[in-house]
Amino acid sequence: GDANFDHEVKYTGANSDRDAVLLRVGGATPTNVVTGYHGEDVNLDGDVKYTGIANDRDIILQAIGGVVPTAVRVEQMP
Repeated sequence: GDANFDHEVKYTGANSDRDAVLLRVGGATPTNVVTGYHGEDVNLDGDVKYTGIANDRDIILQAIGGVVPTAVRVEQMP
């Protein structure tokens, strides 16, 4: 879910991973789909999608727990 590689998974707020997905698809048209394995393709299906079935935005929300959208999950390093 760390679409912007800042070692945190954030759904809302400044520098959120959800915004990274939206920027990759073009920002102005959230229904666009960008094909390819980009960092924003958090479900690794070969498409970056902000809306619709199998979108990457929902994976980010699930990664932080899915209940409180302002929660932040910090990456664990070994």
